Amino acid sequence: MRLREQDILPFYPIQENNMQIILLETLTKLGKAGEVVSVKDGFAKNFLIPQKKAIIANKKNLNDLNSKISQINENNMKKISEANELKANLDGKEINIKMEANEDGNLYGNIGPRQISDKLINDFSIDIEPGNIVLDNISAIGSHDVTLRIYDDISATLKLEVTKKI
Repeated sequence: MRLREQDILPFYPIQENNMQIILLETLTKLGKAGEVVSVKDGFAKNFLIPQKKAIIANKKNLNDLNSKISQINENNMKKISEANELKANLDGKEINIKMEANEDGNLYGNIGPRQISDKLINDFSIDIEPGNIVLDNISAIGSHDVTLRIYDDISATLKLEVTKKI
């Protein structure tokens, strides 16, 4: 006798390991500051809560939410102003990356977000997470636009100049 998935599922329900949290800052793809959202346990326990980006949405924290909302909004406004300053510094900047290419100008590989992040740290001492760098498939020499998501809806655009490594 062979067991099928539909035979087992009624007896062993799959556990949904989701946790309700209150966001302390706006996070891309997750929600705005002050919202109550549901995320995986591990994401909340290992990343959001230790980095003070969220708190557990228990009864006490939900009752205190009204008093904390002004502090959350104040922190959010501070982050928005910092993001606008960073946007002003980054908009229109140009970075150059040298890559190996053939005679037609096609690269032997692609440029990824990690390379751009490392170049921003080296050139401007600005640390942008590779996950916040939006770029198309860059596989040829030339000038390309790169979008950097800084915070919430604030983003900057850089010029990326890809040249042939000699």
